[in-house]
Amino acid sequence: MKAYLLEEFGADLVERELDDPTPTGGEVLVRVISSGLCHSDLHFHEGFMDLGGGERLPMDAIGMTLPTALGHEVYGRIEDFGPDAGLTDDDRGRLVIVYPWLGCGECDFCTSGRDNMCPAPQQIGVTRPGGYAEKIVVRDARFLVDAAGVDATLAGSYACSGLTAYSALKKLGPMQDRWIGIIGLGGVGLMAVAVAKGIGFEQVVAIDIDDEKLKTAAGYGADRTFNAKGGDVVEAVIADVGHLAGVVDFVGSSDTVLQAAGLLEGGGVSVTVGLFGGELRFPLPALAVRQLQFRGSFTGTLGELEELLGFVRQGRIEPIPARRVPFSAVNESMRELRAGQVSGRVVLTHS
Repeated sequence: MKAYLLEEFGADLVERELDDPTPTGGEVLVRVISSGLCHSDLHFHEGFMDLGGGERLPMDAIGMTLPTALGHEVYGRIEDFGPDAGLTDDDRGRLVIVYPWLGCGECDFCTSGRDNMCPAPQQIGVTRPGGYAEKIVVRDARFLVDAAGVDATLAGSYACSGLTAYSALKKLGPMQDRWIGIIGLGGVGLMAVAVAKGIGFEQVVAIDIDDEKLKTAAGYGADRTFNAKGGDVVEAVIADVGHLAGVVDFVGSSDTVLQAAGLLEGGGVSVTVGLFGGELRFPLPALAVRQLQFRGSFTGTLGELEELLGFVRQGRIEPIPARRVPFSAVNESMRELRAGQVSGRVVLTHS
């Protein structure tokens, strides 16, 4: 099979011919149709996460080894399976979305359906070979979600971009009738605008530094848009709609987390999702007096993915822009994403 491998952190991916994998036990072999290009792939490609304050988390510290195939937004069809997979010949060819955020399968997080919080992750496209290849092996059939009724172009992206947005919005709690903010309108942030409006958030502020992205967000239902480049965006938002009940930050920098804090009303909730890198420095007395809540959110659970796809099938989530490109253009596409030249999602496809 053909695979596009990361053989050296920071270097271009390399096209290689590999032996086809053979599923054993309960494993399932999926032939990849497409895999979304996610901003997280850029961090995995670099080989570290920026923790702020000059600190970095090397990817090999969480079990990522080279060479490997990136790609965790996988859409494909079941091709083969091991004898213990619980599937039949009728399942061959069935279209599926791969839930990629696998854990060890044995800890309390995994056994309670929170695989994405496992301290010993086995994530597809990170610590296990991912979808930048023609075929992948999935550990268990339960991590394959039926793709019937889901747009083929965006199907895989719902497993990360969509799921990440949905899980973060759920962490705000019941504030559908109050003003919330979304900071950062890349592929995940734009997805969050679409998801927020689709699941009932009535008053959404969108914040970015790119007017074109703000214009796109308005087209997906954002009720107010603000450019944070120059001027005091916190002051501008408060002057227009008042303080916000909740903010979801899809950038995750030292600047944006402070913007979120300034935007919140007393008792407000800030959910940090983005992995840009930075640290939170905030006066603790103000935290106590204002009773603010700062939360983190990383991807989401298998159950949340199934919930999200239910909304998608009902037509409640407006599909965000997505551009299909061949896998042969993966390196060029990664450079465009890193340069901020991608609106919506790039989806890598096999010819």
